[in-house]
Amino acid sequence: MTIHGMGEPEYPGSTGNMIWSLVLAIGAGAVLLFLQFTPRPFLTTIAAILWLVALMGAAALIQMLQAHVPSRRLGRIAWRVAGASYVVGAAILIADPLLGNGRMVAALASALALAGLARLSFALGSEQRGRRWYFLSGVMTLTVGMAIGFAWPFSLVAPAIKLLAVDLLVLGATNIPAHNGTFDNRMRPT
Repeated sequence: MTIHGMGEPEYPGSTGNMIWSLVLAIGAGAVLLFLQFTPRPFLTTIAAILWLVALMGAAALIQMLQAHVPSRRLGRIAWRVAGASYVVGAAILIADPLLGNGRMVAALASALALAGLARLSFALGSEQRGRRWYFLSGVMTLTVGMAIGFAWPFSLVAPAIKLLAVDLLVLGATNIPAHNGTFDNRMRPT
C-alpha cells in the first residue's frame, strides 16, 4: 500500500483493473462508432449486441475485482451486487438479443438499476478516493436502466443498445480517474 497521489497503485490489483477499465471504455466507444457509421442496421445491431455481451462480462469482472478493495463489508457487497447485475444483464442480452420480450427488458432494466444503486450506495457510504466518479457512474447506470425500462416497446432496438454502450463507456472511463484519484483532491494528505 502506498500514500495516495504518489503515482503508484493504491492496491495490488489496481493496474490490471485500470487496464480492464480502459479496454471497456474503448470497446464501448467502438460499439457506438460501429452503430453510427455502418450502412446495414440490422446486422450491425446484432454484431453490436454480441460485442456488448462480452463488454458486460468485462464490466462484471471489473466490479468483482473492485469488491476486494473496500475494507467495509457493505462496500464489498455493493460491488458484488453491481457485478452480478451485469452478469444477469449479459445473460438477458444473450437470451433476447433484440429486446422483444417485455419481461426480459424489465429484468434487464432492473438489473441495470440495481447495479447503479449499488455503485451509488458505495459512493455515498464511503470515504474512498474517487467516490465522485463512482457516483457519476452509478447515476449513469441508473438512468440507462430507467430509460430502457420506460421506453419499451422499442420501434428500433439500436437506441437501447447505444444506451447500454454509453453506460459501459462511462463505467470504464470513470473507473480510471477513480483509481488514480485524478481530479479528486479531497482525500489526499496535505
